[in-house]
Order: sequence, then structure tokens, then C-alpha cells
Amino acid sequence: MNHNHQSSSHLLLLISLVFGAVWVAHGQVPFPGKCPDVKLLDTFDAEAYMGVWYEYAAYPFAFEIGKKCIYANYSLVDNNTVSVVNAAINRFTGQPSNVTGQAKVLGPGQLAVAFFPTQPLTKANYLVLGTDYESYAVVYSCTSVTPLANFKIVWILTRQREPSAEVVDAARKILDDNDVSQAFLIDTVQKNCPRLDGNGTGLAGEDGLDVDDFVSTTVPNAIEKA
Repeated sequence: MNHNHQSSSHLLLLISLVFGAVWVAHGQVPFPGKCPDVKLLDTFDAEAYMGVWYEYAAYPFAFEIGKKCIYANYSLVDNNTVSVVNAAINRFTGQPSNVTGQAKVLGPGQLAVAFFPTQPLTKANYLVLGTDYESYAVVYSCTSVTPLANFKIVWILTRQREPSAEVVDAARKILDDNDVSQAFLIDTVQKNCPRLDGNGTGLAGEDGLDVDDFVSTTVPNAIEKA
């Protein structure tokens, strides 16, 4: 076998293994090369950004598999520290779940978010690419694994569970302006969701905790056809 061809094959295999390992470990979308530059905000009003944000669409993410009604609630602890609560409903069981974390504001729209005690809060992994604070926010995260590979997460967040087309278009324009692919965005199910309590940290009663159509109709139909 030609030595150059063999080397190229080994390189492609290495890249494939890196991508595969990253996806299995993080459930995020892999891309070739280093993380590209994006346009960072010049100013950021952290206080105005606080409150409940609903996930309108996002890249595939391991921790969100099988979830609907996904939302995040942010609250200021002090000038540079943010309490984070991420919550969702299991589409198969109808049961709610949530995870609590902490974030540090490192720069305008640049936050380091952690959900485990051992995670450092020294490097921004949550970049707000754009927001009007009242209707939409576009959040981006990218990690370079090697000079040959990186993995990304993208979220479109909205203040309403079901935002208007104008709000979604404004958010998508932020992604276009940063040359961020929208091909991997998956719309989040925000129908038949329970009401939040007054401060957005929990559920108000047990209404809406039904198993959705995906489980009651789509899955049985697929099994029947298999």
C-alpha cells in the first residue's frame, strides 16, 4: 500500500475516532477544524437577561434526549454570579426533572456555566451572540478538541413558549450573521406543558404532566409497523 495513502487513511480514522468519542461523551455536534470566531457582544445587561427562557430550538444534546417543555431560569446571586435551573418534562413518562448549576459572568454575554462541583468557572462556555432581553436570545458554545475537530451547541431561547415568526426570524438572523449552521437545529416540543409556579422554579400543580403524542401515538405506530 502507498505510504501516503496509508497515512491519510490513518488521519481520517483518527478524526473519525475523535468525532465519535466526543459525540458519545457529550452528545454534541462535531465539526472539523478549530472553533471559528464569532461576534461577541460589546455590552450585556445581566440583570435584564435574568428570568425564564424557553428553549425554542437547539443542536442535539445528550442531556436533552427524550425531553420536552425545556426551559432555563436564571437569577442573580451577586454582580458576577448567576444561579441556573434547567428543567424539562420526560416525553416517555411525563415526569418533570431539573438540574441546578451556577454561572460566572466573565465578560459581556460570556458566561462560564457549571452543573458539577468539580467544573471550573474560569472559561466561558456559554456565549450570548445576541438578545433583545424581552423576546429572544441566541446562545453558542464551542470547544476545540484538537486542531482538527471541535464540537458545538447552539440554542435559540425565547421568553414565550411559542414565539411569533418575527421573533424566531430575528434570532435566526443572529446565527446567519455569525455563519453558524442552522442545519442541526431541532425544534423543541413546547406543547401540553405544565404551568410554572410564580417564580419559575417549579411546576404549579400537576396539570399537563401527560405523556405526549410522541409516546402515545408515534412510538406505538412505529412498533406496529416494524
